[in-house]
Amino acid sequence: MTAEILKLTKSLSPLTLKTIDAKIIFDGENICMVKKDEEGREYKTLVEKDKELYLLFTKLTGESSAKKQFISAYVSSKCNLNCQVCYERYGNNKEVSLEEIKELSEKYKNCRIGVTGMEPTCREDIFELIKIVRNNHSLVTNGIKLASLEYVQKLKMHGLKRTCFSLNGFNDEIYQKMNGGNLLETKLKALKNIELEKIDTLLSATIARSINEDQILPLVEFCFGHRSFIIGLRIRTLAQMGKHLNSEQICMSELIELAANSLSISKADIITEFCFIQAFIEKFSKILPKGFKDHYGVKLCSFVFNVLKESDGGYSSPGLRIDLDNINKSKFKSFSLFYYLIRAYGPFILIETALHVLNLRRFIVQKKILNITLKCWPNLYNIDLAEMNKCPHVYYKNGEMEKFCISNIKDSVKKERIIK
Repeated sequence: MTAEILKLTKSLSPLTLKTIDAKIIFDGENICMVKKDEEGREYKTLVEKDKELYLLFTKLTGESSAKKQFISAYVSSKCNLNCQVCYERYGNNKEVSLEEIKELSEKYKNCRIGVTGMEPTCREDIFELIKIVRNNHSLVTNGIKLASLEYVQKLKMHGLKRTCFSLNGFNDEIYQKMNGGNLLETKLKALKNIELEKIDTLLSATIARSINEDQILPLVEFCFGHRSFIIGLRIRTLAQMGKHLNSEQICMSELIELAANSLSISKADIITEFCFIQAFIEKFSKILPKGFKDHYGVKLCSFVFNVLKESDGGYSSPGLRIDLDNINKSKFKSFSLFYYLIRAYGPFILIETALHVLNLRRFIVQKKILNITLKCWPNLYNIDLAEMNKCPHVYYKNGEMEKFCISNIKDSVKKERIIK
């Protein structure tokens, strides 16, 4: 069968890391990237297994070049764990200074600063650093030091408002394989402290095949049980960079299906919600906050959906309450979109979402709905630079600023080659 060319794009050369031509093809089974390096060696790498889903994500182009909305700053080259799923395999990058953090905060006042690196809490001046970025930031942490209530209180006193907390499941066998030890008790204690201090938290779970694929339901249940401080759940897959357990790639279509099956929700309903949100963004793009469009807008590596908790304890998708055909047939599309927006989500979640997008303190906490973000990071062999342009997330590391995934891929490859 002759391969069908779906689009032409740009990628990175596995040989030199320079920008080269690439094409996306459908070979009859999978969506793949095909490219040749400067010496003529050809590479064919899996991108996605579901053609229909791939076309849906790439047909809706969204922002061709997204503005910076989230800046991850590499503040620490040290870590108190030895995780086998860390993309920052070698902690020998230059740490961002307090002066650089101050300059970033002043120059990019409309961007959220992610305090990250190996493990930011290993930095001795972390409190001063948090104080500098206190108005618009997120502390990305494994949570080990936050098991001390006094430590959490001191972070809050210096201005900590939001954390992104790594939690890969609810049994220590998972943490032994992925993070190098029995960590569950420590992490749950840290989360309790964060809850006591009322610090908004995004839970972040890394999913690896045959290790913790069964943890999506427990993670969602935990989030619903602690919505007073948990603002959402992020589930990401491993990428072939850093330390990744040589785990088999999970495509976005597979991750969506895994989430749907874990929660006993129709995958079709999840896709319906996605299509509805894109239609809403397209219709009201001029009046919607930039943060909303960047969070919910279409990106090949990121998929956002919501889960509703029903009175019987089960779960459903807002897409179940949305009739796309009716919207498309309506003579008054704007009215129809707003009607289904209220019907699917209710007014209170809209207020909570607006407060989160605008980086304002939540005074309404809607406990019956949870926002979930799925992340499937690209690797050196299948990264699509045109798709990366849609991402508002950049990494500030070693004095340079670049798209987050591109920065990590280049850094990982360079370090591996130096070691070899």
